[in-house]
Amino acid sequence: MVTNKLEYLLLTLMDLAINGTDEYVVSKDVAERQGISPKYMPQLMALLTKTGWVDSARGCKGGVKLVADPREITVSDVVEVAGEPPTIKPCVLPEYHCERKQVCPLNLLWVKAQMSVDHIAENTTLADLLEIKSRLEMNTLEEKDLKSMPGA
Repeated sequence: MVTNKLEYLLLTLMDLAINGTDEYVVSKDVAERQGISPKYMPQLMALLTKTGWVDSARGCKGGVKLVADPREITVSDVVEVAGEPPTIKPCVLPEYHCERKQVCPLNLLWVKAQMSVDHIAENTTLADLLEIKSRLEMNTLEEKDLKSMPGA
């Protein structure tokens, strides 16, 4: 399951890539545009500045801005920062104990699905997400395009 924290980190990074690359933007404005509680933004910004992807400045012209190259940040990188990897089912985790795990055909299905999710996260960058967003806004993304998307 994808956590809100992971989704909010990705939405924040995308917003900053669009709105805050040259000038600092106010994190409260990012929160408003992305539908994120302004009370949650300091936590998200602390994680993103700790990675070095985002810079922050105080003062009247301060705020936050993306300083990393969107082509260098993968969804998998953001998953790691969030510390909450999306997991299809608990049984795909090595530490999960289930008496049927070794003989369960469903477990193999879930493991395969998890591997696909991990592969897509490792091969999709922030720049890819921005391209998808742009194409969605221009209404030029078609179902056939999904097969050629990164990680597919």
